[in-house]
Amino acid sequence: MKIVYSIIKLLILLVFLILAVSNTQTVPFFYLPGQEVDLPLIVVLFGAFVIGAVFGLFALFGRLLALRSENSRLRAEVKKSARLTEQDLAAPAAATAVVPAGKE
Repeated sequence: MKIVYSIIKLLILLVFLILAVSNTQTVPFFYLPGQEVDLPLIVVLFGAFVIGAVFGLFALFGRLLALRSENSRLRAEVKKSARLTEQDLAAPAAATAVVPAGKE
């Protein structure tokens, strides 16, 4: 299955590489009002992709922090539950050991 995923990734990379090589004509890019620079089209498209990826990561960052907090809370709850279970298991064993041998 890893080979299939690797082949698919390689094909997607080749498609993007072909698009990059075929889109080398320059286009005007206006980064400020009245400010223009001529860049290859692939540079503009790649820049838009990177900016979109960064904004997407920032959008998910808040959710990531909330999930980490919930994960920590649940782990603490599981540890507390495990400690209570260990105490419950140890308590009956201690109670049976306390009974004197002559008073059965």
